[in-house]
Amino acid sequence: MNPAETNEDRRFLVRWVKATFVGWVVGFVLVVVLAMAWGTLGMGESQFMIGVGMGAGVGYAQGRVLQGRLGTAWRWTWASVLGLGLPFLASDLASALWLWFPYSLPGAVLIGGVLVGVLQLRILRPHSDRANWWVLASVVGWTLAAGTAVFINVSGPWGALVALATILFGGVVLGGVTGWALVRILER
Repeated sequence: MNPAETNEDRRFLVRWVKATFVGWVVGFVLVVVLAMAWGTLGMGESQFMIGVGMGAGVGYAQGRVLQGRLGTAWRWTWASVLGLGLPFLASDLASALWLWFPYSLPGAVLIGGVLVGVLQLRILRPHSDRANWWVLASVVGWTLAAGTAVFINVSGPWGALVALATILFGGVVLGGVTGWALVRILER
């Protein structure tokens, strides 16, 4: 690899992490807006908005970065929305049908990471013979990012701010893991 490719890869990685972070923040806002709208309609509790909101925010932001390299933004976005939304929808449906069904954010995100990875793999495969690694990168990235939200137990006067900052840091985690993998997958 020559130095110009290394600099290009670094620039791509930085753009990817920034875009993923912005998409994560937008996704977080979308989750809140969707949940408020759902509640206003009197539809009861649902976790589906978490998958759809985060998938839409992150998928769209990442897709924009990839548009120049892969020529697609919307397919990437829809792969994220569907892949992350379906496990949350399944969880909601199972909870509605079986009252004892426990909701698990880590479980839904783990399955979502697999689905997102598989759906996006179809987009990456024509561009790299190393594309199969994307599924693992997606699972690890989404799971670690969700872990920032799950394992927070902060109390005290600054607890809410620390929790929010830690949750938002998940976007950097997701961007770093998936961006590092994507640079290697798309190496020429």
